[in-house]
Amino acid sequence: MKNVIVFALGQARYAIELRWVREVFTLGPVTPVAHAPDAVAGVVNYRGAIMTILDLSFLIDGAATGPGPASAHGGEAAILVEVEDVRAALRVTSVIEVSTLRPHRRRGDSALVDSSGRAVPLIDPPALLARAQAAARAAGDAAGRAGDAARE
Repeated sequence: MKNVIVFALGQARYAIELRWVREVFTLGPVTPVAHAPDAVAGVVNYRGAIMTILDLSFLIDGAATGPGPASAHGGEAAILVEVEDVRAALRVTSVIEVSTLRPHRRRGDSALVDSSGRAVPLIDPPALLARAQAAARAAGDAAGRAGDAARE
C-alpha cells in the first residue's frame, strides 16, 4: 500500500507518493524561458521565488505533448515535489484524489490500482528530476556547441 496523490495529465492518470509532495497549488501564468530544454515549461513566481515548472508529458513520454506555457491560465494545478533539496513544480491537468492505493497484481511494473479499479502508473520523482537535469545539461551542451560554431 502506498500513500499517493493521483492526478490527471490530459486523459491519463498517474500517481506520486506523498513523501515527495510538498504542496499542491494553483498555477498562474507561466513565463517561458528562452533556450530552455523541452523538459522546462517555464517559470512562475511562487511565494516570491522563481519556481521551475516541468513539462511532465515530455519527461514521461519524451515528447512535449502537454499544454505548453502559452496556454497557461489561472486554475491549473501544479504539484510541488522535492528530492534531496531540489524542488520543482509539475504542471498537471487536475488533482483527482489523495489516497492509499494497493499495487496492481497483474502488472510487473510500479502501477497501482485507484479507487475506480484502474491501473495508475506510479511516477518516480528522483528519476523524473534526474531526466530533467540531464535534459538541461544536454541543452546547455548543444547551446555551447552552437555558439562555438557561430564564432568559427
